[in-house]
Amino acid sequence: MRREFILVLLGIICISTLSSMLSGYVQVEADKVLLDTVVGAVGAGNFSYWQLGHTGPLLVELTSLTGDADLYVSDTVRPSYEVDKNNFSSATCGPDLVNIPADFPRPIGIGVFGHWSHHLSEYSIQVFLDAAAALDASTLLAARQGAERPERKSKEKPAARKTEEENKPRFLKLLSILDMIFEMFVL
Repeated sequence: MRREFILVLLGIICISTLSSMLSGYVQVEADKVLLDTVVGAVGAGNFSYWQLGHTGPLLVELTSLTGDADLYVSDTVRPSYEVDKNNFSSATCGPDLVNIPADFPRPIGIGVFGHWSHHLSEYSIQVFLDAAAALDASTLLAARQGAERPERKSKEKPAARKTEEENKPRFLKLLSILDMIFEMFVL
C-alpha cells in the first residue's frame, strides 16, 4: 500500500513538473543561445573560479540559488572584487548579468564571490551567445567589407540552434528534480 502511494505521488509530481516546463516556465529568449550551464557553491568571503573559452559576444548570468553570490569577469585566470583585478562585475542581491564583447580576450576568467552575509551561497551560471549582437557585428563587418550578405540565412541559423539547445536545460532540471524526489522517498 505504501509503495503504491509513493508511486502515485511521484507520478503526480512528474506530471505537474512536465506541465509547468512545457508551458513556458523556462524560456530562452529568441536572441540568446544557451552555450553552457554550471552549478556550484562558494563559502562566505571565498571565490570559486571558472574559465570560459566560448567565442563571440556573450552574456554571463549568475543566479544565486541560496545566499548571495557575486560575479566578477576578467581577462586573467583569477578575477577579484578589487577594481584593477576585473574587467566586468555584477554584485547585486538578485541575478547578476555581465555582457562580454566579441573582441574580449579568451579564455575568460570567471570568479564567483560568496558574500559575507551568508555562510554558503549556491549559484547557477548560464552562458549565452548574444545572437542579436553577433548578427549586428557580422552585418557591420559585411558592410565594411562591401560584401552583400543574405539576411535570410543569418536569421535561420540562430533560430535552429535555439530550438536544439532550448530543451537541454529543461531536461537537466527535470532530471535533478526527479533525482531529489527519488532520494527523498526511496533512500
